[in-house]
Amino acid sequence: QIPAAVAALRPHILWVTALFVLATLAGFWMVHTYPDLIGLVASPDMIASVERGELWTEGLLSIAPSSIVSAQIFTNNIVVSLFAFCVGFLFGLGTLYIVALNGLMLGAVFAFTAQHGLAQKLFSFILAHGCVELSVMCLSGAAGAAVGEALIRPGAAGRAEAFQMAVLRSGRVLFACVLLLIGSGFIEGYISPDPD
Repeated sequence: QIPAAVAALRPHILWVTALFVLATLAGFWMVHTYPDLIGLVASPDMIASVERGELWTEGLLSIAPSSIVSAQIFTNNIVVSLFAFCVGFLFGLGTLYIVALNGLMLGAVFAFTAQHGLAQKLFSFILAHGCVELSVMCLSGAAGAAVGEALIRPGAAGRAEAFQMAVLRSGRVLFACVLLLIGSGFIEGYISPDPD
């Protein structure tokens, strides 16, 4: 049933992905043009680390064992994805905000690391797990947008019935998203921080 649910979400997936890409480009342009704006999306420790020529991801395994890092990462990613879905209940506006904010932050961080010659290292770190995480965020955002649309345009079925159908259909996609994020968390906790 999951492939059919994803196929039904195809228009929402396209729009949410387009929003994410545009927000990423906007974040990159913003920090590339006005470098001081990185303080809006990055912590002072992260900024100081990049300005020293180091990624904050270096030494990730020296802070905590891989099992702890992995569990924290996939738990955080699952919470963000579920939140992106649940705030779709606010007529889709919350979902659009979460997706745009994450895109803006990603673009801003890449612009900042590029200014310090670290964009390639960041890309190498993100490549192993980021494709799955970003895809899952767009999928869960699309599911939230579908729920929001069901509330805005319920059609002949009525608002309550349209909402219920959208939640049930989208919920199947979220189950797959959670499984993908668990796998991605293991990659990010065990493989991405390992210099070898």
